[in-house]
Amino acid sequence: MNRIRMKRILGVGAGCGFAVALTLLAWSVASARPKPSNVFKEAKLNIEHNATDHDTGFQGAVDSEGWQSLDLTGPGGFVLNFDAKGALGDLGLTELFFETVEPENAEVPLERILSALPAGQYMFGGRGMIAGERTGEVRGTAWLTHDIPAGPELLWPAKSGVVPVDDLVIRWNPVTQSIRGGPINIIAYQLIVERDTPPHPHMIGKWGLSMYLPASATSMTVSRGFLEPNTAYKWEVLAIEESGNQTLSSSEFRTQ
Repeated sequence: MNRIRMKRILGVGAGCGFAVALTLLAWSVASARPKPSNVFKEAKLNIEHNATDHDTGFQGAVDSEGWQSLDLTGPGGFVLNFDAKGALGDLGLTELFFETVEPENAEVPLERILSALPAGQYMFGGRGMIAGERTGEVRGTAWLTHDIPAGPELLWPAKSGVVPVDDLVIRWNPVTQSIRGGPINIIAYQLIVERDTPPHPHMIGKWGLSMYLPASATSMTVSRGFLEPNTAYKWEVLAIEESGNQTLSSSEFRTQ
């Protein structure tokens, strides 16, 4: 749109018409930018059960373009709140993973733990924030079930066994039932092998490997070069059912 036409439309003098045109142009460019989504990329709420240590807890995860405050609500009402405050509060957060304390089932029975969060739909909702700019309400939906897999039966390596460092084949039996004995649909297994030594103090994570495998998998070869001689390792296999709930079995071994 030229200056003369802009002046006639706005009914202003030529002296301010150009400034108005620039303002409208800037607004047009800004409005053409993609707006951040107010729906989370990821919103999850799951149960993790440890079949070896016999304990149970809840896990949650969200991923968004930026948030400052979150509330979690469900069938029973208010569940949890997160507020980003301090030096990084106005920058905004993107990802969040949390897990609860996992009390032993002998001390807090499983049914009592599950009663804290009934099965059903849960909502994450709160204030969006990206680099100091509020982006409105953000939200996400997570489904929670009480379908918990039985723990995988670990076959090899034997507990506290000694194995060679080359091409170790880890094996387990498939999981076909829940911890209550009914049928269950396993969608994946996760294999974790970690060196039983502390990582560098500034490092996030541990020395080891983690991989997700299809539900048909019952073994995995640990490639040559990963394991070190005469070293202790811990390992576990997690059975993951279709709602995301998972149960792990763990063991340990040492290399020759």
